[in-house]
Amino acid sequence: MKAVLRILNLQRLGLTGFLVIAICTAGSAPTNSVPVVAAFELRDQYDALHRIAFPAANVTVLTVADRKGSEQIDGWIAPLKERYAERIAIMGIADMSQVPGLLRSMVKNRFSRRYPHPVMLDWEGLVARGFHYQQDKANLFVIDRDGRVTGHFTGATNEVVLRALFTGVDLALSKPSQ
Repeated sequence: MKAVLRILNLQRLGLTGFLVIAICTAGSAPTNSVPVVAAFELRDQYDALHRIAFPAANVTVLTVADRKGSEQIDGWIAPLKERYAERIAIMGIADMSQVPGLLRSMVKNRFSRRYPHPVMLDWEGLVARGFHYQQDKANLFVIDRDGRVTGHFTGATNEVVLRALFTGVDLALSKPSQ
């Protein structure tokens, strides 16, 4: 009798779990859809808070890099600025999760001296890892006005990948926000 009651309780628990999963995923997008960026907040090297949320007024190119990957970013940013100027938003996230707590203040000060433009500092690495970026490489994500990641480019730049990036940005710019 106890065994039967245990089985019935397990069945109820299993059914309840199934219903919770079904309800939570009922309105979700199909698995082949383009990823949508969730809103997030990070502070930059000047301690200014940046909130990234969609829909947004501009197409966004977001760079994500660790220390080694950051060495490749300048080759991407200068051509983007030259071609698009103010038509897109360019933002950067630095994965700082490998910096020991005792050195954070010193590293933040170095960032302030080295980079006059704001760079969001992800001390825990949660946002950076959420983008599934490739470590030790520059990562650029093209994000349309509705927050869909429509392109991901990694590593050092060259003419071929720059043309592909420009094509991706042009396509995102041509689509109106929904």
